[in-house]
Amino acid sequence: MSKILIINAGSSSIKWNLFSEKLNVEAKGVAQRIKMATGILSLDFKGQKEDIEMPLPTFLDTVKKLVSLWKERGIIADFSEIKQVAFRIVNGGPNLQSTSEVTEKTISYLKESLDLAPVHNPGALEAILAFREYLPKAKMTMHFDTSFHKTLPEIAYTYPINKKIASELNVRKYGFHGLNHHYIALKTAEILNKKSVNAVSLHIGNGASLCAIQDGKSIDTSMGFTPLAGIMMGTRSGDVDPSVIPYIMKHKNLTIDEAMKLLNEESGMLGVSQVSSDIRDIHKVRGENSQAQFAMNLYVTRIADYLITYLNKIEGKIDAIVFTAGIGENDDYVREQVINKIHLLNLKIDKTANENRNFKDYKLISTKESELPIFVIKAEEEMYIAKEASEFFKK
Repeated sequence: MSKILIINAGSSSIKWNLFSEKLNVEAKGVAQRIKMATGILSLDFKGQKEDIEMPLPTFLDTVKKLVSLWKERGIIADFSEIKQVAFRIVNGGPNLQSTSEVTEKTISYLKESLDLAPVHNPGALEAILAFREYLPKAKMTMHFDTSFHKTLPEIAYTYPINKKIASELNVRKYGFHGLNHHYIALKTAEILNKKSVNAVSLHIGNGASLCAIQDGKSIDTSMGFTPLAGIMMGTRSGDVDPSVIPYIMKHKNLTIDEAMKLLNEESGMLGVSQVSSDIRDIHKVRGENSQAQFAMNLYVTRIADYLITYLNKIEGKIDAIVFTAGIGENDDYVREQVINKIHLLNLKIDKTANENRNFKDYKLISTKESELPIFVIKAEEEMYIAKEASEFFKK
């Protein structure tokens, strides 16, 4: 039985989904705390969930233990069942902007791009090398978060800095969350029974970005050279005046690495609220904690500012506004507050539909009076990658 394995690796984790040949999810899970004292293998198979603690000293050891566990639990009968392995890569750099087969050449390109996604790319590379060693007969592909944004026009991806330096160092807007933004473009077209759509996709999770989509293509997106840019996030600042960085470094005696850690890991909702990066924790206390409420107000304002800008970038009739990802799918308060801050258009939320969590893959949350339809669509990055991987070698 032929299976497709989808791998989403981070700096110390491997999230995985195993699909059948007919693209049904057969099992999924995550390996966490790789290279730490005690690792955790989480498994979801046939409705049964389990967490197993064990040492996971390297990515290669983790892969070996994962595949052995799949055999022990009857998820696979033999390693040869896994015919394809598809890897999600955050940023492949200038030489890897389309789905690519894993080869020595593409691996060398990925190695050259480690600095462009220092949190995610090193783990992804280690995972690729580990699976190549342990599943040498499987065909393998890389799928990039940046691919959907390769259609950005030059005016959207260019930063107004010295052109010579920008060209030499490949400094430009790359954009991220493209796998899900692309899925949202396709799913919205399917819902509306159109060949392609004009829409704004709001991928709002702990990391978050918006994407302006015209004729099914990305024309602008809020994340930039790295995932630090754009809207305020769980721990990332989003856009700030660049002069803030040397100013903080000077007055707090920080190194550049410490300053970037501050902006990437200690800012955003966590930094402003002084409570948590998890919006669920903010909701619990914002009634009596004015700083937590202020953080929420700042958060939805930054999202709304980008939303109205991106609606204005789209030429022609706009088909939809779409919320997706963890917060976008589950937080009715955030959705309502973002829409309430849009004053140039008559947008109306259906409160009952917005608060209903019992929906399958999408729901309409706007009223008939709303100038634009507003949808919530569940993120399906893994399914999108599985479909793309299954078609890749057929071509």
